[in-house]
Amino acid sequence: MKFKRDLVKYVRDKAKSQYKKGSECFICGNTDNLDFHHFYGLTELLETWLTEKKIIIEKEQDILDIREQFIGENYEKVYDKTVTLCHQHHLRLHSIYGKRPKLFTAEKQARWVEKQRDKTHGMV
Repeated sequence: MKFKRDLVKYVRDKAKSQYKKGSECFICGNTDNLDFHHFYGLTELLETWLTEKKIIIEKEQDILDIREQFIGENYEKVYDKTVTLCHQHHLRLHSIYGKRPKLFTAEKQARWVEKQRDKTHGMV
């Protein structure tokens, strides 16, 4: 079945009101052009969860019916394993880990962000 939107957008619509987006880039402190980055990418996370649960989404109502369950079961990854980055640092992260980073890279991404912050603040 074709959907008008990516399935993850239905989840993001439900989740985004609770995102804790910072007011500056965690790495450099820039306050312009900020992006919200999930270390556990929502698309990968949702697809993996649907596969593990053997859930098949055939119509829009199906994703609307399960998105709260998905968010609840993945609360920490959806809300806490995130970071606010300026667009430049966000692009740089994705140039290293790919457009859709695999879930197993989440901790590596978090360490990379910390190292970049330390370098920026002269702590290395």
